[in-house]
Amino acid sequence: MNWISWLKGLAAATVGGAAAGAAAALGKGELNVTTAVTAGVGALTTLIAYLLKSPVGAASSAAAPAAPPNAAS
Repeated sequence: MNWISWLKGLAAATVGGAAAGAAAALGKGELNVTTAVTAGVGALTTLIAYLLKSPVGAASSAAAPAAPPNAAS
């Protein structure tokens, strides 16, 4: 597994979530604590989603050999 690519994806998901949250909050034309909280929630949500779909868990299962196909007919 390439850890640099994984970390780049993690950072991109976090920054993207924060940007989306900030854009949604700024759409109302307000810049205050609520805007920062909304951006933080967006970052946290995308971070959790990325970690749930992360390839980290797949690395250990990929090391296990696959069962051979049933050749008997």
